[in-house]
Amino acid sequence: MNTLVKIEEGRKKGIISFMKSLLEKGIVTQALVPMRVPTGTSFAYILTKDPNILENCEPIAPVMPIQGARIVSKLTKKGPLKGVTAVILRPCELRALRELVKLKQAQLDGLLTISFDCPGVFPLKSYLNGHREQMDEVFWQAIDKCELEGARPVCSICYLFSGELADLEIGFGGITSDAFSLTPHSEIGEKALRELGYEEASLEGREEYLAALREKREIKRKEFFKEFRSQVEGPEGIMSVLANCINCHNCMRVCPVCFCRECFFDSDALKVSPEDYMMRAERKGGLRFMPDTLLFHLGRMNHMSLCCVSCGMCEDACPVFVPVARLFALVADETQNMFHYIPGRDLEEPIPYLDYQEEELKEYEQSYIEEYAP
Repeated sequence: MNTLVKIEEGRKKGIISFMKSLLEKGIVTQALVPMRVPTGTSFAYILTKDPNILENCEPIAPVMPIQGARIVSKLTKKGPLKGVTAVILRPCELRALRELVKLKQAQLDGLLTISFDCPGVFPLKSYLNGHREQMDEVFWQAIDKCELEGARPVCSICYLFSGELADLEIGFGGITSDAFSLTPHSEIGEKALRELGYEEASLEGREEYLAALREKREIKRKEFFKEFRSQVEGPEGIMSVLANCINCHNCMRVCPVCFCRECFFDSDALKVSPEDYMMRAERKGGLRFMPDTLLFHLGRMNHMSLCCVSCGMCEDACPVFVPVARLFALVADETQNMFHYIPGRDLEEPIPYLDYQEEELKEYEQSYIEEYAP
């Protein structure tokens, strides 16, 4: 059942009205949505039962100051919320949430997940230092075509930009600007549309529009990876890309799929006293701290590249502009293709590093018998 929601005051107001109707008709108990903070410089998630509060919310923010999957994880890790909670998430946030569910760090029970065709977001630093009102306007204009000029690099090459994994998918691409579509992908989504009373409608041309845009993004993605791979190949290449890293570990702290209570790289195992550094420096005639930095990033890649959803949070959080999201997207593309795995795609599909198979990856290795046979 597809529906078409006609709007009069723009898509932002239309989505707010839709979210309010979910609360007003008792379809959901509460809603979790982004809202602009009082200073106007950024956004935060709020959980509310009052539909009037939603009047001032930002259902789709032009930046990602926090990853929505982390919020939902904190709210549901120990058990579902009472009633039904509507939560609106970007496609990458939703895929991260579904990975956290598989890792037993979140629950989907009691949630009505809503996602949409995402045009990408502005880099957080650009938004904070730019003309925000003008950028807000540009962002909502970009919603129509699902393409945002000036978006973060990883957003511009994202081909998983639509919301078909949600209970309810809001569609903009291939839809006239005076409406948006609603498509359910679960029983709870279908139930919500029935109770809202929307009539079924044809979405002719939408799938073709999305397919063409997806193909365009995939071509751009391959071109980007080809160029970026040449910059990071070999020890010197990757150390050059990471040269500015100050080991603040911000990238780890904002990552939605980094959930360990204590990270090995922040543990006593890697704490070295100043005297030890001085001794090593004296023994070698000097000491560069880059190998420790490289160990941190390589360790993180090994730990979570299979679950990386390329949300770009790590790069936004970097104070010294290391292109860490692009580096992780490149590595994740390689490892995920190796296992034919897309994080968040299927809740029943095991994460490869948690699923032992006796015979796998033969195409990437030379067997012991072949290598050492006389």
